[in-house]
Amino acid sequence: MAKRRGNNEGTVLLRKKCSSCKKVNTSSETKKLSKCRTCGENLPDKGTWVAQVTLGVSPTTGRKQRPSFYGKTRKEAVDKMNAAISEFKNGVYIELSDYSLGDWLYKWLNDYKKSTLKQHTYESYESLIRLHIKPSLGKLPISKIQANQIQTFYNQKLRGDEKKGIKSLSSRMVRYMHAVIRQALDQAVKEGQINRNVADSTSPPVLKSKSIKPLSEEDLIAFLRQAQSDRYFAAFLLAATTGLRRGELLGLTWDCVDLEKGIITVRRQLIPVKGGLKIEETTKSDSSKRRISLTDDAIRELKSHKKEQEEAYKLLPDELYQDNNLVFALEDGRYIEPRAFTKRFQRIIKKAGLSKLRLHDLRHTHASLLLARGIHPKIVQERLGHSSITITLDLYSHLTDNLQESAALSLNGLMTKGENKSELSESD
Repeated sequence: MAKRRGNNEGTVLLRKKCSSCKKVNTSSETKKLSKCRTCGENLPDKGTWVAQVTLGVSPTTGRKQRPSFYGKTRKEAVDKMNAAISEFKNGVYIELSDYSLGDWLYKWLNDYKKSTLKQHTYESYESLIRLHIKPSLGKLPISKIQANQIQTFYNQKLRGDEKKGIKSLSSRMVRYMHAVIRQALDQAVKEGQINRNVADSTSPPVLKSKSIKPLSEEDLIAFLRQAQSDRYFAAFLLAATTGLRRGELLGLTWDCVDLEKGIITVRRQLIPVKGGLKIEETTKSDSSKRRISLTDDAIRELKSHKKEQEEAYKLLPDELYQDNNLVFALEDGRYIEPRAFTKRFQRIIKKAGLSKLRLHDLRHTHASLLLARGIHPKIVQERLGHSSITITLDLYSHLTDNLQESAALSLNGLMTKGENKSELSESD
């Protein structure tokens, strides 16, 4: 029989859940938990110990604070409770929050992040919370949520469920969810809402990079020849010869193009937001703001494109024309829908008899061709707008290996040259 605890020493109970009726049975004595009090079925051999103690009054709710401490053994639960009692007596006990994870995520997003995030980033965070995290974990109190519950959520999202029509998500998407949960719980720790961030004890999936499929020089030429009759040929040529991202390409304005000097300045991007599209005055990162020198072919095609664009706009009634100063736009000056632009690219790829590719592969093609020509990776990094040269080298390591071989070959015969020089000196 368990020793009866005195006043203010708390309550310690063993909890067992009936596998038949799912009811929870509790008692301070193990022998009293052999059969379910509701249906009479045998209870499992093992259960969970829970210790509870009153620790003053909550300053926010005015109610008594009576936290619960769980353990696989009685001692584990009691030790956790005693530690909390000691903290309370020393004035360092943290009142655990009553916030549910769903409510806290929205509070964190709107109070702490909204003013610092770009609109499309805020919308993507909100979408992850609303569509994925809140339906699965939203009702759990942040003070009681366990690492294994979050880990199970990650695993389920990666696995999906074909029978229920739930698609599996990519490792990148699940890592985004982990980042949202971890940041939100970090803020809760800072505010004293919880003692620790249990998301730090999870193992989010390892990021699986998409395979890079650059076009060969021959395939790129075949694509460009097929695209020559398209009204956006200059856009496809620019993508292949500058490495611009899709948003940067479709957000490019004429004030950022200097056709005399042959330079474009990247400082805007077209992004999808709720209700449509918008030009954002910032790029993906500070490094994405850059100046890129143009090829002669790109300068020629941009000049031709600008002339045709101006002539076409003159034919439109003023009320139908939207002057967004875009280099690449619809016939009336409106933004090009990014997905429609990608589909246009894929149709041309198919007509050219090439394997299916992403529009982003033109960016990889640009980098691959430069590196294969011996252009220094630092220059490639600057043209692509990567935040560090490490990213460039990691993405195109299969090409830089060839550069390493070329570097070694260039030093072949170094000792032979030295020996010849020595022989010449001796003969003198």
